Amino acid sequence: MIVAAVTPVAAVEKNAAGKNANNVSVSQAADADEMTYASISRTNPFEIVPAAGMELLMDEDGSEASEMVADMISYAKKFLGTRYVRGGKSPKGFDCSGFTSYVFSQFGYSLSASSAAQYGQGEKLERDEISAGDLLFFTGRNSRSGRVGHVGIALSNDPETGEITFIHAAISGGIRIDRISAPYYAARFIGAKRVL
Repeated sequence: MIVAAVTPVAAVEKNAAGKNANNVSVSQAADADEMTYASISRTNPFEIVPAAGMELLMDEDGSEASEMVADMISYAKKFLGTRYVRGGKSPKGFDCSGFTSYVFSQFGYSLSASSAAQYGQGEKLERDEISAGDLLFFTGRNSRSGRVGHVGIALSNDPETGEITFIHAAISGGIRIDRISAPYYAARFIGAKRVL
């Protein structure tokens, strides 16, 4: 379903001098209206141009975006079991940020090299806003440090239980899937970001 607002041609009243009721030229009024309403090309009356701040909407369920996220998750899962390599950034071996940046790069997104730098990217999320494809951040082994030292990609967030699963490169086990509620990760969770 595509949604757009269209301003009627009679929306700007003109007087004989080409001015509207507020003594603004018609071209100035039209420019102001373009910031609020969609405009229609005079050469192609069926071409609808969205106004500033308004977007043509995709399917209401965001299917195009959700398909890309599903593809990304499926792609990430292909690396399950790949060994952990400190500083690794390829299918020969990954560390946590190497894995997230590699997966995201395959879908046209550039992430910084380290987990701490990746935490500076994207939009901050509340825990209940997390969904598949979001980045999850944790401290390193020292849970009291408060500094980002680990990152993974969210796979799911169950709205009833609040259980979040994620895929990441762990020192033990390489690329694997874990739950955020596991004591080790629950004590180290810092936050989440959305870059998609």
